[in-house]
Amino acid sequence: MSPMDQALVAVVDDDPRIRDLLASELEDLGAQVLRCGDGRELVEHPQLAEVELVLLDWMMPGLDGAATLQALAARRFAGRVAVVTALCDPAVNTLALAAGAEATLLKTEALAALPQLLRRG
Repeated sequence: MSPMDQALVAVVDDDPRIRDLLASELEDLGAQVLRCGDGRELVEHPQLAEVELVLLDWMMPGLDGAATLQALAARRFAGRVAVVTALCDPAVNTLALAAGAEATLLKTEALAALPQLLRRG
């Protein structure tokens, strides 16, 4: 077993197709996955403290990426967060990093980046 086997990763995206695609790839890489349809579902999840990595969509109804990062900071969330976005916008990158994300990824690049993100833990 590699060190990342059974890491708990949360995939937060309002699009179930993207959520399931990322979650399936993570499971293939040996991670356990929480699937959350929005930021509020993540922040209120009973296993939040066990989550090592969050893949967080930036644009969602309700608690969007920015608000979710603020809510995680308020709860002193100790895991890592990577924002996954369809927007190729430097402002999103700047805002996400300033709010505590360790990286931003374009959705088109996310699948290829998953093994590297898991190894950083």
